[in-house]
Amino acid sequence: MTGMWKRVGGLTLGAATMMILAGTWTLPAQEPKAKPADAPKAKAKRAADPSRRVPNHFGQLGLSDEQRESIYKIQAQHMPKIDALEKQIDELRAQMVKECETVLTSTQKQMLADRRTASAGARTKKSAARTQD
Repeated sequence: MTGMWKRVGGLTLGAATMMILAGTWTLPAQEPKAKPADAPKAKAKRAADPSRRVPNHFGQLGLSDEQRESIYKIQAQHMPKIDALEKQIDELRAQMVKECETVLTSTQKQMLADRRTASAGARTKKSAARTQD
């Protein structure tokens, strides 16, 4: 009985593989679809500006261009304040970590430094692997 199930499993796997491969093959008789001449041209992409993005889920609401521009203006008013507060938070976190380090013994400080170095090396290695792909 076990041999039969192995064959059935193998056939199923083979059939699934063939279906996947068949979907990726292009037939010589097929021609690429031509774009209609009256198709709208793609808008030029702007540089990534956080104030030029609508908040999450707003893009699915069918906003008019006027609504989008109003949202962009509102965000442009608030982004400098948010950026300043985020900078303050980063500085406070750094200060907190420095104060926490004062509690450590010299051995613990050395271990922490070693772990940070290893972590930075792993991040660098991971980043280098991503850029090669």
